[in-house]
Amino acid sequence: MSEKGDAGMNRMTPEGKAKLEELIARVMKDGQARGIAVGIVNAAGEIQYENYFGYRDAENRLPITRDTIFGMASVTKSFTALSIMQMQQDGLLKVDDPVSRYIPEFTNKNQSEPVKLWHLMCHSGGYFPLPRIVVDKTAQEMGIEDSLDAELIYREDFAEEGIRRVAGRLDAQTRFTGRPGQRMSYCNDGFGLLSDIVRRHSGYGSFAEYLDKKILKPIGMDRSNISFIRNSQDENAAILYSLENGTWRADRDYQNDAFVLHGGGGMKSTLGDMLKYAVMYLNEGVAGNGNRIVERYAVQEMEKPRQFMKPGIYYGYGLETKQVGDRAVYEHGGSLPGVSSNFSFCLQEEVGIVVLCNTMDVSVAAIADAA
Repeated sequence: MSEKGDAGMNRMTPEGKAKLEELIARVMKDGQARGIAVGIVNAAGEIQYENYFGYRDAENRLPITRDTIFGMASVTKSFTALSIMQMQQDGLLKVDDPVSRYIPEFTNKNQSEPVKLWHLMCHSGGYFPLPRIVVDKTAQEMGIEDSLDAELIYREDFAEEGIRRVAGRLDAQTRFTGRPGQRMSYCNDGFGLLSDIVRRHSGYGSFAEYLDKKILKPIGMDRSNISFIRNSQDENAAILYSLENGTWRADRDYQNDAFVLHGGGGMKSTLGDMLKYAVMYLNEGVAGNGNRIVERYAVQEMEKPRQFMKPGIYYGYGLETKQVGDRAVYEHGGSLPGVSSNFSFCLQEEVGIVVLCNTMDVSVAAIADAA
C-alpha cells in the first residue's frame, strides 16, 4: 500500500489513499462522526499517512490538527499494563504476586485462589461485568470538585475513596466466571486496581505523575495526560459528541462516565503523540527519540496471547492480538461518551496505525483494519 517518496518518507499509494478515504467517508456518514484523525507511521518514525476529516468543533467549524486532544478511553489499558511491566523491571513488584499484597483493601475473600496482577492485566480475575463507578458521582458524594489548583487526578483522598469503592464491590461478588486465570471477562475495575498499585508503590504521588514522568515525557508525548479539567479548558481539545436519549450532546466534559480509578480509560492524547507511542512498540520498547521506555521482554510479554476473546483474537497484557493472514496485529480500541479510538501496530509490516474520533460509537476499527 505504500511507496517510497522523494524525501525518503514512506507514503501511501494514490490508489490506497483513495480507497482508505472512501471508507473513512462511509464510516463518518454511518456513525454521524463529527471529526476523525488518522495516522500511519513506520518504525523509523516516518509518517506514511496523516489526514484529518471533519472538525474538532463542528458548530464553529474548527479544524483538527495533530495536536488536537481526544479521549483514548480503553486504549489507556495499554499504558497501565506498560506501567506495571516497568515496575516489575525496576524490582517494585511481580506480576505473579497476589493483588492483595499491594492493595490490602482488596481481600479476595470469596475467590478459591488468589487473584494475581497478571490476571487483572488480561481480564481473567473471574469477575462478571459491572456498571462503572464514575468520577463525577464519587466526587459529588465526597463534596469535592475538580479544579486546576486541586486536580482530582492528584488527590489522595479521592484515590483512596475510589479504591475503597472498587475493591469493596469486587470483594462483594460471590459468583464468578471461573477461577482466576481460567477465562476472560472484561473488567475495567481490574485495570483501576492496577493503576492504584502504580500510585501506591511506584514512589510517585499519583498514577498521573507516574505516567507523565516515566512514560509520556520520555517518549515525547507532551500533549498527553489523564487530566479532566485541563483538557476541558484546552482550546485545541475536541468537543465530545454523544447521543443521549435520542439527543446529541456536545461539550468538553471529559468526566462524563469516566472511571473513578483511571487505569481503565483516563488517557487523553493527540494523533501526533499516539504515533510516537506506536513507534515505541515497533522498536520493542525504544522511543523514536532513543529513550528506552521498557525492556524488550516486557513488550513481548504484553503481546503474548493469553486469553481467548473470540475466534482469531486473544488478549495479552493491555493489548489484543489477532492474526491477519500471516501477520500478528496488536491493538486496543476505546469507547466513551464522545470517544471512539483505535491504536494498532504490526511488527512484520513495521507500521503503527492510530484512528481517533470525537463521536461515540463510530467504527474506527474498520478504518484501522483497512489501513
